[in-house]
Amino acid sequence: MKKEFLTFFLFSTLLLADTPLLFFSQNKEISSRELYDALELHKPYFFEFYADEPTLELKDAELTMQALKEYYKSKGFYHAEISCTNDENSITFLIQENKPIIIRSITYIAGLDISKKIPFKEGDIFDADKFIQSKKDIKLLYANSSFCRADLNAKAWIDIEQNNAYLIYEVLQNEKCYFGNVDIKPAKNIDSEILESLIYIQEGELFSSHKIAMSYESLYGYEGISKAVISTNVKKNNIVDITLAAIENEKPIRFKTGAGISSDEGIMFLLGVKHRNFLGNLKTIGIETRATQIKQTIKANFDMPLLNKNSTGSEIGYENEDFLTFKESRVFADMYLLQKRTSHTFKESLFFDMSKTYDSDDTVLIPEYSLFIISPKLEWSYDTRDKILDPTSGYFINSQIMGSIKSDISDATYYKFNVEGGYIIPVDDYIVGLRASFGTLNIKDGFVPPSYRFFAGGMHSNRAYGYRKLGPTDSRNNPMGSESILEATAEIRFDIYGGLRGVLFSDNTYLGNESMPSYDNGYYSAGFGLRYKTPIGPIAIDLGFDIQNPTKQYAIHFHIGELF
Repeated sequence: MKKEFLTFFLFSTLLLADTPLLFFSQNKEISSRELYDALELHKPYFFEFYADEPTLELKDAELTMQALKEYYKSKGFYHAEISCTNDENSITFLIQENKPIIIRSITYIAGLDISKKIPFKEGDIFDADKFIQSKKDIKLLYANSSFCRADLNAKAWIDIEQNNAYLIYEVLQNEKCYFGNVDIKPAKNIDSEILESLIYIQEGELFSSHKIAMSYESLYGYEGISKAVISTNVKKNNIVDITLAAIENEKPIRFKTGAGISSDEGIMFLLGVKHRNFLGNLKTIGIETRATQIKQTIKANFDMPLLNKNSTGSEIGYENEDFLTFKESRVFADMYLLQKRTSHTFKESLFFDMSKTYDSDDTVLIPEYSLFIISPKLEWSYDTRDKILDPTSGYFINSQIMGSIKSDISDATYYKFNVEGGYIIPVDDYIVGLRASFGTLNIKDGFVPPSYRFFAGGMHSNRAYGYRKLGPTDSRNNPMGSESILEATAEIRFDIYGGLRGVLFSDNTYLGNESMPSYDNGYYSAGFGLRYKTPIGPIAIDLGFDIQNPTKQYAIHFHIGELF
C-alpha cells in the first residue's frame, strides 16, 4: 500500500508540474545536490514535503548544459561530457565525468607559513574555487600580520593531456604598515567620540585587517547603527589612513516576538520592545518577557556606552522558576560596568536578589525561606572563536565569582565561583570540540537560595540525563543540586550531506557536597546527534546514554545552536 501511494504521489506530481522536473544521471564524484546548488536551485530534503522539486524550461536546457560544463571544469573535471534527454515531464542531464585533473606538486616561497592556507595536498583533485579562495586567505594572513602591501603571485599550471596540475605560490611581503590618521564621520545622533571608542584602530599602531574586522563586529554590536563603512587609503610610506562612516538606524524602536521549543525548558514564548538609540549615542532601553514551561521572566534594562570601549547599565526584573523539588520566585536588580579589550571582556556588577522558596518537597533539606542578598560580582571572558552561532575554530574562557557577607542588608556569607573553557579545532574534514567547566559554592553563614546550587543534566550538561535530573536526590528520588561540579565534554563534528552534519560526543560529570567534587563516582555518557544548518544556527538533536547502563539511562535533547 505504501509503495502504491508513493508511486501515485510521484505520478501526480509529474502531471501537475508546470515545467519539466530536472534530474541528473551517471554523475559520481559530484553529487546531484551540489549540481542543483551550482544552478541556484534548491533540492528539497526528505522532510521538506511542502517544497517543490527543481524544474527547468526546455528552452534553457542548452545554457544549463554549458553552465554545468563550466562548473565541472572549475572542479577539475576538464573532460566531462554532458548530454541531455527530455520527455513531457522531465529533463535529465547525462554526465560522463571522465578523469579529473590531479595536483602533482605544490611549491611556495613566502616569509610567513602559508601552508595552512593552501587547501590542497599532492594527489588531490584540482578545484579552481578553492585555489581562488587560497589566494584570498594568504593575502588576509599577510594583512593580519601588518603587511598591507604584500604581493602574491599564484599560478596553477594545468596539463590537460596528462590531467596534471602544478601549483606555485610566491609572496613578496614588503615592509610592515601602520595605521595613520583616523577620520570619524559622526551620525546625526551619534557623536564621533562614541564611534571612535568602539573601534580597535589607533594611529601609529601596526596595521591589521583583523582589527578592522573586530571594529566592524563592535560597531554592529549596537543595533542603533544600521550601516558602518571603514575605508582604507594606503600611502607610499606604508601608512594606512582610515575613514569611518556610520549611519544610524532610522527606525530605532524594535518590537520582537518569538516562539520555540527545547528539551530543557519545553515550549517558549518571547515578547519585547527596545529603543536602540534612546536619547542618542547608542543608549538602549527596553522591556522583555520570556515564558517557558518551567520559567517565566519579565525584565527591563538600560545600557549606555562610555568612552574607551566601556559601557554601563542596569537590569531589573521578576522571575519564577519550577525546579524538580521546589519552586522559586525572585525580584532582582543588577547594576554593572563593562569593559571590552580585543578578545577580553570584563564586567563588574552589584546583584540584588530578593528571593522566595516555596512548594518544597522536603522542607528539612530545602527550607522555604524568603531571603535578601546583595552580591558583588566579577566576570571575565576571553573568546577567539571565528563564529558565535556555528564556530569551526578558536577557544574561549568564561569565569565568574560572586559573594556576600552576612549583615543587616544581606542574609548570607558565601562565595560562588564558575569557570568554563572550550577549544575548537578543525582536523582534516572534522571539527573537534573540547569543553570543561568547574563550579564551587561555599556557604559560611546564613542561607542562600537553593537555585544557587549546581544542577547537572541536560543538553548543556550531561546528555544522558534529562534537564537537572542528575545528582544527589531527596527521599522522592528528585535531584537537589550540589555544591561543586566538574564537567568535561568532547565532540567530533562531521559533514554528512549538504547542510546535514553529524556529531559524536562524550559527556562526563563529577558532583560533590563540599567545595570540591567527588571523583569516586562519576557519570560517564556517550552519544551521537544530527545538526542541520540554518541562518540562526544549526537545528540539533542529540541522543545520549550512560555508558554503565545504556539501555535504562538515556535521554534525547533538541535545541538550536552548537553547545559551544
